[in-house]
Amino acid sequence: MRKLLPFLILFAAFSASGQKKTLLAIFPHSDDETVVAEVLLKYSELGYKVQVVIATDGKYGTRITKLPPGDELVRLRKEESRCAAQKLGVEEPIYLGIERLDTLIGVGKYFAEHKRLLKLLKEKVSELDPEFIITFGPDGDTSHSEHIVTGAAVTELLIQEGWVDKYPLYYVAWPKALGEASDLGYVHEKYMNVKIEYSQALEDRALEIMPCYVTQFTPEEIKEDREKKVADKSNVAYFRQLVVKKGVKNRF
Repeated sequence: MRKLLPFLILFAAFSASGQKKTLLAIFPHSDDETVVAEVLLKYSELGYKVQVVIATDGKYGTRITKLPPGDELVRLRKEESRCAAQKLGVEEPIYLGIERLDTLIGVGKYFAEHKRLLKLLKEKVSELDPEFIITFGPDGDTSHSEHIVTGAAVTELLIQEGWVDKYPLYYVAWPKALGEASDLGYVHEKYMNVKIEYSQALEDRALEIMPCYVTQFTPEEIKEDREKKVADKSNVAYFRQLVVKKGVKNRF
């Protein structure tokens, strides 16, 4: 029976028509997939098509680079995310090219970009027809406004279109202890309903993508991140599924 298990797991990654099932991860920035890289790797090895969608163009991501905001930074950040995808062995990212997802570009322009984001997400989700979707929850991982808006836009789309059951949505969820220790948003354990375990070998491979992001992380930060993750032997990622109760009541 044990010899059959790998085949059965792999078979589950294909639809009835024989097509690969798709794990779709939707994030605002190049480098956000580092948060769930081990999970992306695991599902890729299980036979899934793993597709990352990046909402913003990244031109304002001047975190540690001396480059000013603009097209050259857009180009570099695309190269960095392609580097990461190749190391992970997943599909090349899809770039939606949204300028920003906050009001620093002006309230009216933000409204227009949010509307465009919803339109593009609808097109891509319909086209990719994923088995499930991963994104950020209301905490935005680090309370980053564009993280929060991107996750909210994905949620908004599924609720608008009646797709909550068709495309199950899972938010990244950090346990309280880890959230408080690392200044991350966290979720009460009773609401974390998915636990994905992964091997140390997968974590080691996932950590290899960090040096791709030379505009976003210093060598010292990469080293510190590696040391913290290797020291944590739990090797597990948590998620919270979006669940919407159907039916109408005449009271709250």
